[in-house]
Amino acid sequence: MAKDTSKRVEIGRLGKPYGLEGDLKFRGEPVIEELEKVYLEGLGYRLLEEIYSLNNETVIHLSGVDSRDEAERVSTLRVYADESELPELEAGAHYYFQLIGKPVFVDGKPFGEVADIEDAGAQDLLVIRQSGTSLRAQNKTHLVPLQAPYVRLEASGIYIEPIPGLLD
Repeated sequence: MAKDTSKRVEIGRLGKPYGLEGDLKFRGEPVIEELEKVYLEGLGYRLLEEIYSLNNETVIHLSGVDSRDEAERVSTLRVYADESELPELEAGAHYYFQLIGKPVFVDGKPFGEVADIEDAGAQDLLVIRQSGTSLRAQNKTHLVPLQAPYVRLEASGIYIEPIPGLLD
């Protein structure tokens, strides 16, 4: 039997339960709409039985999660997909997991790296960890709107032309 060598990547998190039948809100990559199954942190694979939109939010129903109590037990879990099952993106587009660890440049100079992406509702935020050797620098993070006009994604990194107060 061949061993599965596909790499799993995080595509989001399960949110609050919706309704009484085990549906859950989903926060993450819209690619979930094109997948047949996902991997739940610590629980294994689950089939995506239903996916629908409700007030600009994605709601999913997973196999084996058939009641509100079961949905509450799995809410907040990380959701992963096999990288090999993700659809190809258009040129210049990125999955969020591909941005984690990318170098960040401010005014063309090295500044830090992307530590995470946060869902802030209206738009997503880059969580940038500043480089430096001091304890303060190592623990300092900055939140920068990903879709802002002063943020440019390139193959070599993320370039920011900051507005006043952005990185204070």
